[in-house]
Amino acid sequence: MNSLWRPRALGIYFLSFATGVIGALLLPTLSIFFADEIDVSPFWVGIPYAGIALGSIFYNQLLGDWSDRLHDRRLLVLALCVVGLIACAVFALSRDYWVTCLCAIGLLSLAMVSFSQVLAYSLEYAETVIATERIALFNALVRAQIAFAWVAGPPAGFLLVSHFGFTTLYASAAVLFVVVALLTLLLLPALDEHHQKTKPASISFLQLIRGPGGRNLWLCLLALSLMWGVNNAYLISLPLHLTRNLELDTGWVGWIMGTAAGLEVPVMLLSGVLAARVSAMFIVRASGLAGLILYAGIYWADALWQLFALQLANAVFIGILAGLGVSVVQQMLPGRAGSASALYTNTTHVGTLISSALVSSVAEAFGYHSVFAANMVLVLLATLLFFYVRVEKTGAGGERASD
Repeated sequence: MNSLWRPRALGIYFLSFATGVIGALLLPTLSIFFADEIDVSPFWVGIPYAGIALGSIFYNQLLGDWSDRLHDRRLLVLALCVVGLIACAVFALSRDYWVTCLCAIGLLSLAMVSFSQVLAYSLEYAETVIATERIALFNALVRAQIAFAWVAGPPAGFLLVSHFGFTTLYASAAVLFVVVALLTLLLLPALDEHHQKTKPASISFLQLIRGPGGRNLWLCLLALSLMWGVNNAYLISLPLHLTRNLELDTGWVGWIMGTAAGLEVPVMLLSGVLAARVSAMFIVRASGLAGLILYAGIYWADALWQLFALQLANAVFIGILAGLGVSVVQQMLPGRAGSASALYTNTTHVGTLISSALVSSVAEAFGYHSVFAANMVLVLLATLLFFYVRVEKTGAGGERASD
């Protein structure tokens, strides 16, 4: 049977989708939860986002290297889902700013590590079962499940908020954490030890960036962080820009985000196919142009149809970034699935930190509309950084960092 469609691979796809739905329900609605439900200013909205970013970076790096020496990641995913269940219960029951803020920083950020651990499992599966030239396509298929989740997640989240309130939203997310915990044990059997590579010795992030290819690694991580930063700033600012500046109904926010996610799927799959023939880094660099088009368009758009049309550029930008970003990092760290997934996932969290500072400062001073102008500058900088990351071919579709 084709290794891309074995039962274990299908289980990985489904669990990636399920964890993606949780993020798609919680993250886009969090800014409105703090701004409208708890009624705080943009500065205070940015604090929990910054805290989630810092907490996630700490937890991911701590657990990522440690998990590389585990023979079974599933119990770790199970424990993280229990933490997520507790976090959702706090959000559902409390409307105190500091209680919910500390919950987001301490508990939700830890629970979100479950995604990177499912991703680490998929990377180990890829390294041990998938042919080298098909790993990029497999990773793109895994990431495509996240896009599928974002097709349904944001519309469902905003509809739940509009019709039933935030308590129902967080109760639904809590149920999903339970589902993910159970299905992890049912759908992801432990990898056979004779199929696994020798567990690597512990190594710190500083040792990684000081080692061979370290310059390329940290430049790549910085560029990825900036790109995720502008995307997160977009996700935070778009709901409030549309509802307050353009005076659109909240429900349209979910449909716009869902449209982008639906368009991302074919982009991810196509990028995975192309990566077997063209340098993955070349494709990632090209995604920066789509990002510039997106944020310039959002800045000047004043009609609903324009916002929907711009989601094609959004799909190209994020589809390539999400589909190939983890492959680029994985190629730089062969044999370290946990570290690779943690570092890649941490670029999204550093991006959240960047976006929190960006939104808190720019939106507070100039309004949410101006955030998209700042995004144009940062996505251009990220694209330039990618041109300083040198790679060389190692085989069909493969590449590795080169000094």
